[in-house]
Amino acid sequence: MEFTIVGAGMAGAFLALSLGRQGHVVTVYDRRPDPRGTSVAVTSMNLGLSRRGLAALDRLGLAGEVKRFVVPMRGRLLHNTDAGLRFSPYGDGGILAIQRQDLSAVLVDAALREPGVRFVFDTRCTGVDRDLPSATFAGEDGGEFTVRPDVVVGADGAFSAVRRFMHHELRAEFSQSYLEWGWRELHIPAAADGSHRMADDVFHLWPRGDTMMFAHPNRDGSFTCSCVLPFHGPAGFDSLRTPADVESLFRREFPDVLALVPGLGEAFLNRPTFNLVTVSTAPWTYEGKVVLIGDACHAVYPFLAQGMNSAFEDALELTDSLAAHAGDPAAALARYYARRKPNTDALATMSHRNFAELRDTVRSPAVRLERACDTVLEKLLRHRWMPLHAMVTNTTIPYLQAQHRATRQHRLLKAFGVTALSAAAVGVGRRLRR
Repeated sequence: MEFTIVGAGMAGAFLALSLGRQGHVVTVYDRRPDPRGTSVAVTSMNLGLSRRGLAALDRLGLAGEVKRFVVPMRGRLLHNTDAGLRFSPYGDGGILAIQRQDLSAVLVDAALREPGVRFVFDTRCTGVDRDLPSATFAGEDGGEFTVRPDVVVGADGAFSAVRRFMHHELRAEFSQSYLEWGWRELHIPAAADGSHRMADDVFHLWPRGDTMMFAHPNRDGSFTCSCVLPFHGPAGFDSLRTPADVESLFRREFPDVLALVPGLGEAFLNRPTFNLVTVSTAPWTYEGKVVLIGDACHAVYPFLAQGMNSAFEDALELTDSLAAHAGDPAAALARYYARRKPNTDALATMSHRNFAELRDTVRSPAVRLERACDTVLEKLLRHRWMPLHAMVTNTTIPYLQAQHRATRQHRLLKAFGVTALSAAAVGVGRRLRR
C-alpha cells in the first residue's frame, strides 16, 4: 500500500520506519526543516524514554542505536526551598533522558534506509480530501501539489490539520483542555570542565504548589529545565516583567538554581511561553482512508512523560492491525482505533492527576506515606503489587489495565489503613478503660 504521513515528528518518523519494514511505500511531509540539520533549534521539553518506548524501538532494532544519545535517570531528586534534597528511586530500568532532535535524527535516518520511504521537509499540508483520499501541500516557493495515496496519516500534533479536514462536517467529537499553567524553557550550562553542575543521573524536581520546575540532564553536561508557572497571579508569567522580578521569584522558590544560570532574568524573559494542552477526539479513522496517530488524536499533559512512548505504541498497533487485516484497510484501521482509544483515554486521566502530584502533593506527608507503603508492598509481594508510576514507566502493561490495577491497590491500601486505625483506636480505648 501507499501511505502519505503528515508530520515527521516522533510518531510520523517511527511509523514511517515501521510501515517501511512491512514493505509499504511511504512519503512523509513536514512543514519544518530536516531535524538532522545542525542549525535547527528545537524548543521542547526533553523526552523521557521509558520501558515501553524502549521495547518499541527494540522491536525495530533501534534500541542500541538510540541508547548512544541518552542519559539514564535512576530516580527523582526533590529540591526543597531550604536546599534540602530527597531522592525517590524509579525502580528497574529507570527513565532515559534524550533530546528530541537527537532522537528525531536517528528515526529519520533509520526510516530512510528502507527503500520505500522518503521525507519531504519545509512543506505544509493545506488540505485533505478524505473520500478520495488525497492530500494537498504547499512548498517553500508557494506552489501547491496534490498526492493520492491509499491512506493519509495525520501525525501532525495536537493542532493537527489532517484531523480538522477529516472531521469537517462529520459528527465527530473533539475537545481540548488547557491548564491555567504554562511553561518556559531554561538552560543550565555545563561547568567549565564540561561536567554537570548537579547530579547527572536523576530527574530534578522543584515542587512548589502553584509553581514548579524540573530539569533533565543532557550528554554535554548541561540541563534543560522547564519552568511551570500560572499565567496570572503574583507568581504568574504576567507578573514577571523585569529581570529583577524573575530573580526575586527564583530567590524565593528555586534558590539553588539562581547561581546556575548566567543572566537568569534576561534569559527567562527572552524565552517564549508554551501552553499545556490535552486533546481528546473521536473517531480517529475514516473508512480505511484517513487515520490519526500520536498527539493528533490524544495529546496529553507531559507529566508522566508518556507522549512519545504512547505514540510508538500507536505506530506498532497500527502496523500490526494492517498485517492482521491485509488487503482490508478499513478493518485494519478500525482494529487499531478500538485497541488504542481506551488506553490513551486512561493515559490522559493519569497524566492530569500526576500534574497535581508533581507540583504539590509530593510534599504531602499522607502521599509520602502511601508511596512508602507502595514500596514496601512491592518488595514483599513482588509483581503482585506495583505502584502506578512503575507500571507506566517500567512495564508495557496497557495503560487502562495499569489504571484499573492502581485503583484496586489504592482501595485496598485505604481499607487497610482504616482497619489499622480502627484497631489502634480500640487498643487505646481498652488501655484507657484499664
